[in-house]
Amino acid sequence: MWRILFILACFLCCPSVDAADSQPTLVVASSGKHLWIAVPTKDGCRIVHHALEMDGAFLREVTTLPAIPIALAAHENQLAIIMPPSGIPLASSVYALTTNRNPATGSFYYTPMGRLDVLPSIQSSSQIANAVVGANGIFALIPGETPELIRAAPLSWSRVELPQGAGADAKLVPWAVVGDPTAFAMLRVDGADLVTWALASTRIADRAGASSGATSAANNLDGGHDWAQQRWVGSGVGFDMVIGGSDRPAILTRDSSGALSIAYPTTSGLRSLSAIVVPAGAWSIAGLGEDFKMIWVDDVGNVHLSSVDSLSGTASASEVLIQQPTTTGDWIHLPFIGALTIGMLLAGFIVRPPLQPPHPMQGGWDPLPMFRRIAALAIDLLPGALFALWITGARIEELMSMPSWTPDLGHAAPASIMLGFTGVWCGIFEVVLRATPGKFVFGGRIVRAPDGGTDMRAGFGRTLVRALLKTVVLFAPALGFLAFVHPLQQGLPETLSKTVIARRR
Repeated sequence: MWRILFILACFLCCPSVDAADSQPTLVVASSGKHLWIAVPTKDGCRIVHHALEMDGAFLREVTTLPAIPIALAAHENQLAIIMPPSGIPLASSVYALTTNRNPATGSFYYTPMGRLDVLPSIQSSSQIANAVVGANGIFALIPGETPELIRAAPLSWSRVELPQGAGADAKLVPWAVVGDPTAFAMLRVDGADLVTWALASTRIADRAGASSGATSAANNLDGGHDWAQQRWVGSGVGFDMVIGGSDRPAILTRDSSGALSIAYPTTSGLRSLSAIVVPAGAWSIAGLGEDFKMIWVDDVGNVHLSSVDSLSGTASASEVLIQQPTTTGDWIHLPFIGALTIGMLLAGFIVRPPLQPPHPMQGGWDPLPMFRRIAALAIDLLPGALFALWITGARIEELMSMPSWTPDLGHAAPASIMLGFTGVWCGIFEVVLRATPGKFVFGGRIVRAPDGGTDMRAGFGRTLVRALLKTVVLFAPALGFLAFVHPLQQGLPETLSKTVIARRR
């Protein structure tokens, strides 16, 4: 009964064709958490991205290309793109990009911004058969009587020795190893069996050999990796393709009638799920999370997605992936910062400082020189920078993308976290101790602005107001200009809170 319901659901969810006449022609790649799809267009293709963390039937358009790639390859949040050979001499262009998620808005952004990383081209008259991305880099297979396995280096591609026994019919495929969906292997069909050579760490290879009788080939890569050979009995019958992104080895098989099904190779035989009713047009299948995803593109370019349970094989209703909504913060960001900056500037002009202070500094205090204040701020920013790098995984240069000069909140997320963290912990120090560690290093303290009295102590209220205003200025550094023209080097926070950053004579 459940098989009948499954087939009916597939027919209701998507237009289908005879599986015997259908091949998975849609170019896709999955890392288990991220799914990348090359959607054909009349001018080439567009690369779109879907991720588990999008929390819905959403996608983001990444880039457009003049031709459909030979292969897409994914590893964690990285994507490699191999283009068809062109030019004289023939060469395949190779591109790469990385995606990250803004923890504040939930939106995804891609680096490098607005373009792709250009990697060394592959010089070959033969079309690349396939490519994979692993922890060791990007690998590609050039077919032929003597196939070549190559790996991307900074300036060129280097040749990697193939495992013994992997002949001209071997394929380079994603192949989960010890639960890692981004591992890969060389694979060939040997009679009724599948034989794989997985490139894994020596520790993993040894563990595989102890548990399943795998043997390591003699050749070694980088002194710390081996090809671990495994024979999967009976799994070569009807083999069609390897399904990438699954947390364990999974393949697509075809029986004598042409019906397709998902199967798990095991050391004791093949475990097949229910038959799959494939849709019309370009389609493919990949692992994503705990399920498999059937992906296809209709005549107008819409991307459809349905889930296939990895245990029962039952399929869910299909959904059309739509553009991930832009959060409110993306479009209100610049007007908000602009209005805030203008308002603070007007407040500064209303309480504009005199050319000469009406009262001299008392109690042996002098204004802290500006270069010392800048150096103190640099010290105070370090904990926030380390926290932002740790929580976002960003690169150091991304901390330079301040939120006041970019409308892309995703790109400005690391800097925003750094500034917000700095504002909070520095504010606590200033309210309690009247100085931050950076100011302590250079002898600076927060004191009361001179008003003719002898008491230079800044009260709780003044330091709290200054701490709040300082956080605002960190996010809009243009407001800090006032400190450079004030005779006591009072910036906007000090002017409005009637304080001074000073040092003992």
